[in-house]
Amino acid sequence: MFNLVEKYGSPLYIFDSEKAKKRIEGIKSRLPENARLCYAIKANAFLVDSLKDEDLLFEVCSPGELSICEEKKLPPEKIVFSGVLKTLEDVRRAYNLKVNTLTLESVTHCEHLVKVLETEDNHTQDVIIRLTASNQFGMSESDVKKCIELLKPHSNINIRGIHFFTGTQKKLKKIAEEISFIEDFCTKLQKETGTNFKSIEYGPGLSYEYFSNQEQSENFFELEEFSKLIANSKYDYVIELGRYIASPCGKYITKIMDIKGDEKSNYIIIDGGINHINYYGQMMGMKNPNVQHIKSGFNAGNAGEENTGTADYTIAGSLCTTADIVLRKLTLASPSIGDLLVFSDIGAYSVTEGIYLFLSHPLPAVVMYDGKNYSILRKPQETYIMNA
Repeated sequence: MFNLVEKYGSPLYIFDSEKAKKRIEGIKSRLPENARLCYAIKANAFLVDSLKDEDLLFEVCSPGELSICEEKKLPPEKIVFSGVLKTLEDVRRAYNLKVNTLTLESVTHCEHLVKVLETEDNHTQDVIIRLTASNQFGMSESDVKKCIELLKPHSNINIRGIHFFTGTQKKLKKIAEEISFIEDFCTKLQKETGTNFKSIEYGPGLSYEYFSNQEQSENFFELEEFSKLIANSKYDYVIELGRYIASPCGKYITKIMDIKGDEKSNYIIIDGGINHINYYGQMMGMKNPNVQHIKSGFNAGNAGEENTGTADYTIAGSLCTTADIVLRKLTLASPSIGDLLVFSDIGAYSVTEGIYLFLSHPLPAVVMYDGKNYSILRKPQETYIMNA
């Protein structure tokens, strides 16, 4: 690890593309025949280039994510263009790219599409209509029906089905209830509107056990139970997963920069922080993810004193806020300034969800490992330029 830090700097993200592909194969092998896998790239867009030749769809939720897919030459027929905000030009762009599927999250989106059809060369475009789960995403049942009526006159628009997603890290009981609900809704909707579609785009939000002592990359228990719930359905499913795919493929390396304490606590200051490390729901309290302590080979000491023995440490980041507590209690043996802490299961969200501009700290480098070689995807970048 020290050779990577010496070459690319610290903090540092390392993503393993082969591990991501293996995870995808493990998921696909456990899905029933009526289900296709879709990777939600918001979890980690740096994986797009490595995964673009895989047999799966890619959900993008912003014009910027669509631009990433274009830059990486991801075939448009693999793209599901979702997102709660779509302008007329966003819809026009996706339509002209001939993306696999366009998600309509509101009547406004539907009206945008109808307007695009008036001016652009027509081709058959699949759409899915998103039903709300009582939040800002998707639309009401009455608006779903209104969109169907707006689209009926357009023979080149194929309503592939309904899109439904309520959140992440869900329990199986909740997932089972949602499947029953959405299938009943689709059956009723087809009878009431005279439409005939066969597909449900569903994000089950399968949980990933960040704080387990067991290796999680081969843990597919919840997926297997979920697959049983949809295996005999009359509907085909597109299963959207992000966290569940990407989490095990990433590591985050950060360096111990200082060690200190008072009468109550021992503190370690790292050169990263909560602006870079974000497990689901943060990781406050006494829940510890998998962290490896790698000694530097020398002891820089702490204010001239050696650190000997095993003790509990609060791991604090480099941000000037009391909120920057990465871990409340991490047991370490003789940590030293210059040692590394390596956080596992960091492949989802941390690299895209951090509060990167706060306090103008640099963006960490991003490195990809393909099973043989390391390659730089993003060099460290200063953020003070954007804040000046």
